[in-house]
Amino acid sequence: MDCRRSSSPRSAAIIGGNDDLLIEILLFLPAKSLIKFQSVSKHWRSLILSRRFSHLHTVHYRRRHKPQPSLLLRSSITSKFFVCHPDVKKLVPFCFKFRYQKILQSCNGLLLLACGNSPYGQKNYFICNPTTRKYRRLVVKGGLSGLCIAFDPSKSPYYKVFCFRGSLYSQWTIDVYDSESRTWKVGIKLSNGPLKIVNGVYWNDAIYFIKPRMTSYYFSFEDDFDGFNMIDKIPRVRSQGTKKNHVMESNGHMHYLVLSLHPDKNYVYVFEGNKEDCSWFLKYKANLNPISSALAGSNGTRMISLLGIIRGEMEEDSAMLFHVPGKIMVYSLRFWLILQQNTISRRNKCSFCLRMLISSSRQLLLFDLLFFFCSKNDPFVELASGKI
Repeated sequence: MDCRRSSSPRSAAIIGGNDDLLIEILLFLPAKSLIKFQSVSKHWRSLILSRRFSHLHTVHYRRRHKPQPSLLLRSSITSKFFVCHPDVKKLVPFCFKFRYQKILQSCNGLLLLACGNSPYGQKNYFICNPTTRKYRRLVVKGGLSGLCIAFDPSKSPYYKVFCFRGSLYSQWTIDVYDSESRTWKVGIKLSNGPLKIVNGVYWNDAIYFIKPRMTSYYFSFEDDFDGFNMIDKIPRVRSQGTKKNHVMESNGHMHYLVLSLHPDKNYVYVFEGNKEDCSWFLKYKANLNPISSALAGSNGTRMISLLGIIRGEMEEDSAMLFHVPGKIMVYSLRFWLILQQNTISRRNKCSFCLRMLISSSRQLLLFDLLFFFCSKNDPFVELASGKI
C-alpha cells in the first residue's frame, strides 16, 4: 500500500525533471489549458512560453486538428473593428491600441499595421498578433515604398518583413527584418520589378504582386534574392456588366477571383495557382443568379461584394463569403448561410463590414466560424477544370 502511494510522487518527479518527456505530454493540451499550467512552477512557465515549444505545439496541433478560418470585420461608417464569436450571436468589438491603423497585410494570423494619430502624417509600423494583443514595432527608415510580411507557423515560429524602396526604372532596394534575430539585413538590390509595391500576397515561399491589367510579378526569397520573376497568362474573363478582381490566399492555396455582375448574369470565377509553373486552373464557377435577388434585390446586384474564400481540406468544405449591406452569406458546395445584422435598417447605411481577414493558423485564431443549414445538394456551384 505504501509502495503504491510513494510511486506517484516518484513518477511525477521523473516527468517534471525530464523536459523532453514533459513537452511530449504538454503538446496534447489545448492552448487554454496551457495558460493554466503556467502557474505550476517557474520552470513550466518558462518551458511553455519558449519559442521552441510554441512552434512544436503549433505543428502538432495542425496535424491533429483541421485549421479553422478567422474573421475580422471593419465598419464602413465608424471604422471600428469587430470579431464574430461562434457562441455569441452578435458582433464583439475589437480594439487596437492606436487611434488610427491601416491593415497593410494579413498573413496566417499576423497583421502588418501602419499606425498613427490620424489617417495623415507620419506612420509607425507594427506586427500585431490579434489573439494575444501583442505588438512589435518595426524601426523603418525613410523613403519607404512598400512593406510585406511572410509567415508560416507550420514551418517556423519566426516571420520576415520586407521593406521595399524604389528608384527609377523599377529598380528596388530591399531591407529584410528577421524576427528571430530581431535585426535588419539592408541594401539588397533587385531589378525588373513592379512599378508599385502594393497588395502583396504570401504564398509558396514567395510574395506575389498580381495585377489583372498589368504585368504581374512574384518575389522569391528562398533563392538568395535572385530578383523579381514575371507571371504570364493572368486569367481574363469575358463577360458583360461589372467585374471585380480579387487575389486571395487560403489554406496554402492561391486564388484569383473574378466577380462578374450583370442584372441577368451573375457569376464568380475562381482560378487556382499552380505551384510548379505559376499557371492557373479554373477551379470553380459559381452561379449567383438564384440568390442575387434574395441578397440584394432586383436593383441591388452591383452592391454584392466578395469578402473572401475559405479552402477546406476536402473539396466540398470550401466556401466563399459574400456581402451586401446588412447581410453576409457563406456560400459553399455543401451549405450556405445568410447572417442578418438586426441593427441595420437601411441598405445604404451598412455598418457591418467592409474588410475581412482570413487566417488558417490554429494558434492565432480569433474564432471558429460555424456553418448551419447544411445542404449536400447545392446546385449553384459547379466544379470546373481546364488550364489557363
